[in-house]
Amino acid sequence: MPTDVEISTLCELSQMEFQAYVVEYARSTVRLIFEEVMQAELTALLQAQPYERSSKRRGQRNGSYRRGCVTSFGLLEDLRVPRDRTGQFQTRLFDRYQRRQKQVDQAIRDMFIQGLSTTAVGRIMQPLLGEKPSPSTVSRVFHSLEEEYQAWRQRALEKRYQYIFVDGTYFTVGYDRQYEKVPVLAALGVKMNGEREVLGFVPGDKESRAAWDSFLDDLKQRGVESAALWITDGGPAVIGAVEAKFPGAIRQRCVVHKVANILAYVPKSKQAEVRNELNRIFYAADSKNQAQQEVEAFALKWGPIIPAAVQCLRRDLDDCLRFYDFPKQHWRSIRTNNYVERLFGAVKNRAHSMGAFRNEQSCLLLFYAVIRALHFRRLSLPTEGLLHKI
Repeated sequence: MPTDVEISTLCELSQMEFQAYVVEYARSTVRLIFEEVMQAELTALLQAQPYERSSKRRGQRNGSYRRGCVTSFGLLEDLRVPRDRTGQFQTRLFDRYQRRQKQVDQAIRDMFIQGLSTTAVGRIMQPLLGEKPSPSTVSRVFHSLEEEYQAWRQRALEKRYQYIFVDGTYFTVGYDRQYEKVPVLAALGVKMNGEREVLGFVPGDKESRAAWDSFLDDLKQRGVESAALWITDGGPAVIGAVEAKFPGAIRQRCVVHKVANILAYVPKSKQAEVRNELNRIFYAADSKNQAQQEVEAFALKWGPIIPAAVQCLRRDLDDCLRFYDFPKQHWRSIRTNNYVERLFGAVKNRAHSMGAFRNEQSCLLLFYAVIRALHFRRLSLPTEGLLHKI
């Protein structure tokens, strides 16, 4: 509490010094009130004042412990919280401020997830808290998501999905101070009501067949039985895993990947022209029949010139045109793996400012933190009957 000497010198303080003085004065007052309130709570529980001899006494005091509390006046460090010998006493004082602490932690976590460094988060929060959270504190708050993430990754899933998109990408992760490109496999599902959700993601092993088998096994164990359409790239590992784990699965080959594969056989001088004609097959056609006619026209024109490109087009062509069997308003969404690619992009945009991940768990936790903050647009599905064909 301020002394008379301190009060007499207030007029000599600058505005900033005066504001700091007022905040500290308020903080000291709040500390005193808090500690008195907790002592009163304990007295009410024990039915006796300290050292009071009373037949109504219900227990004994047992000193105190120290804890901090974030308040509107900043952080109160080392508050003395009284205890009783049997451990019955639980102060209600912190209920309100515990909610505030959660709000502060959420703000710290959100700023970090949105791309601010641990140092920048501390600098922004300092005026609000009365002190600057250290980088280790920001990191600790971020990693407090761990328990929530573990529950999320084990949650039950729907039995049936309208569409399931699966794909993989790479992140740089440190192992014993050596950094490697580590694949992360992910699946995104569209529920029967049109809602989109990330079903799961796991670190893989070079996107191998074994890695995809294990990932899809996990989806099955958590409840997934089928999807009307699986959207994948052309990798034999993921295709084989889908067909093995979900027999009879109908698959859409991502046309973006397909077009890239075809153009790899095309001379650069012809790529723009070929791309335009491929667009007529995959993007401009009004039906599967029209798309197939465009395929024949493409083959007739380019077969004698770049036969390897035509052969590439014809490989798994049925799977490339599968999206035409579904509602036209969905074609844009289901002919490519863009849903998952955008998901990967959101995580990589955030990871860019961090450089490489220090370990695999940090990579997965940031992945979860980013998708946790995403808001997916609902896909409009028919109101009558189900599209699901399985």
